[in-house]
Amino acid sequence: MTLLRIRCARADDLPAIAGLMADCGRPQVRPQLPTLPGEHALVVEAGEGGAVLGCLRLRAAIGLQQPRYWYHVGCVVHAARELQLFQRQRTLLLGNNHTGASELADIAWARSGVPLAEQGLILKLLVQATLLLMARRREAFASHLVVELPGLRDAAGQAPFWLGLGRQFCRRDPLLAREQFGDEWRAHAAALLPRQTIYASFLPPGAQEAIAQAAPSARVLQDVLEAAGMRYSHHISIDDGGPVLEADVDTLGTVTAGRLWSLVQRDAAGPGVPMLVAHGDAGNWHAVMAQATLHGGRLALLPDDLARLGAHSGEQVWAAPLRSEFDAMPAVGGHSAPDA
Repeated sequence: MTLLRIRCARADDLPAIAGLMADCGRPQVRPQLPTLPGEHALVVEAGEGGAVLGCLRLRAAIGLQQPRYWYHVGCVVHAARELQLFQRQRTLLLGNNHTGASELADIAWARSGVPLAEQGLILKLLVQATLLLMARRREAFASHLVVELPGLRDAAGQAPFWLGLGRQFCRRDPLLAREQFGDEWRAHAAALLPRQTIYASFLPPGAQEAIAQAAPSARVLQDVLEAAGMRYSHHISIDDGGPVLEADVDTLGTVTAGRLWSLVQRDAAGPGVPMLVAHGDAGNWHAVMAQATLHGGRLALLPDDLARLGAHSGEQVWAAPLRSEFDAMPAVGGHSAPDA
């Protein structure tokens, strides 16, 4: 697993991406390469030319051409001291609060037969490589980043949240609608949903319990995203009630620690700091995990890691430690690590 490589998706990856989507419970998705400005698709492969183990789509700004909708999960209190009444109610309000944000979408990864720890590593590298790409081209992305996690579904693929709320206003099956219209189906559905505040207590128990709950199979993804600095934003998806995680991009560790380095080859294998090192630009972005040291203010990599990266001494790369402490990086020749 240490030889994993992250790169931009190609046309010949689409069948493998479709297989990953099906493995993650989304067989209706028909993957395509990015067509919109600022959109990037990345994959994780098991070494150069190996099997595709994960995929992700990065969108620079959402909701600017077709509105995107979420429910905001709020709270109201009804209180009357003279009646000894104090009642707190969860509320749902339809809105477009994340319009213009950047988004991590279409995240899928190999699950069948893959240990949970390896799934976590695949997702960790995929997410951090994407954040490093954002750091590399910071001006191309929004100040805010969001990701929708899949919500609870039953064995038949039905979402209790949708059955309890959305289906009362829109009879179309979400899975079939997504297959027919793609992600735009939610804008069509939202046109039929109430704009007034909804009390969650009016929903069936199953729908209430599904609010902001990620599917069990997505918990490893949630753990990876939260470790990267993303948090539940009190917003949920309108179809399955899954939680929306968000973050200010400039507070994310990989973005703040990512920086430009000059490369140098080191010949002696020894202790180093695990780093994600990326080479190329948006159309030819690829990254690997490598054990790095510092040598004369430059990033020193072993020959095998340089070869996997497709880079040479003297070239410049973007890199960030897989842990945040730059000062833990061993220096060669008495040079200390620069400030991140």
